[in-house]
Amino acid sequence: MTYFEYSTEKKRWVAQRVSGIALILAMAIHVWVFLFKLGRPLSHEELNALLSHPEWLIFYSIFIILAVYHGFLAFWVIMTDRNPSMTFKKVLRIILISFGTVLIVLTEWSLILLAR
Repeated sequence: MTYFEYSTEKKRWVAQRVSGIALILAMAIHVWVFLFKLGRPLSHEELNALLSHPEWLIFYSIFIILAVYHGFLAFWVIMTDRNPSMTFKKVLRIILISFGTVLIVLTEWSLILLAR
C-alpha cells in the first residue's frame, strides 16, 4: 500500500467516525422534536409548519446528506475490503456517487414539497 492509498484510507476512516457522531446527534435532535415538540397524532399541517422554518429545512437537509454519505462510505469500505481491481473500484465509485446524488436530490425535493 502506497502512502497515498494509506492517507486516503485514513481520511475515509476519520470521515466515517465523524459522520457517525454527527448522525447520532442529529438523530437525538430528530427524536426529541418528534416526541416532545410535535403533537399526537402527527398531522401533515404540523410537519408543514416545522419544515416551513428554514433552520429545520437546513437541519434535515444536512441530516439526509450525512446519512447517505455515511451509509455509502460504509458500503464502499465493505465492497473494497479485499482490495479488488481498480476497474471494479472505478465502476463502484461511479455507481455509488450517481445513486447517492439521485437519492439526495429526490429526498431534498420531497422535503421542499413537504415545506409548502
